[in-house]
Amino acid sequence: MSTELPQETDKLFIEETDEKKGAWLLNPTNKFFLYSEGYKEAGKRLYDCCIENLFYSNTLVYPMTYNYRQFLELRLKELLLMGNEYIETGDDFPDEHSLTKLWNIYRTKLLPQIESSIETEILDNVEKLINEFNTIDPKSMSFRYPVTKGPNRVESVTMPTIDIENFKSIMDKLIYFFDWQWEMISHYKDLKQEMLADMYGEYQN
Repeated sequence: MSTELPQETDKLFIEETDEKKGAWLLNPTNKFFLYSEGYKEAGKRLYDCCIENLFYSNTLVYPMTYNYRQFLELRLKELLLMGNEYIETGDDFPDEHSLTKLWNIYRTKLLPQIESSIETEILDNVEKLINEFNTIDPKSMSFRYPVTKGPNRVESVTMPTIDIENFKSIMDKLIYFFDWQWEMISHYKDLKQEMLADMYGEYQN
């Protein structure tokens, strides 16, 4: 049997701690951040491949767009977790793929309790883009499958073409915003922990 074909002893998933050959899955650091950053970086690298070799742009556009959407969904859910933890609601994020629904929870329920000074125009502009992406891909399926679920299958994407340079440029602005939100809440959480530690120290004394 050709060694290019699967062999009886082959396994896809084997453990490896050598950093030159392996990668950590159960990483002790922030899991959501690693996932969202991974999808963001994958989207960027796929975009670079599209630009460097136009031959691939008509195939890589699907995983590229999906990876960027997955970043947005994961980052929104991460912000919901972080925000709920910061204001101590005890709430989790919903098992929901809709970017619009996740964004609405963050903007209307959490953000006003965390930071109310962000300009409405900025939030409105972000919301417009989130809603646009959600209209094109409401359930995170449009760029994973060419057709919808049966029995009455239709094209997943009806838009005939896309300007990928514009897409990447605008995505970078969304990434900037959501990275800013992540850093903001992280900073506030750190300040809160420091304050609580100081209060506990004074109480002990």
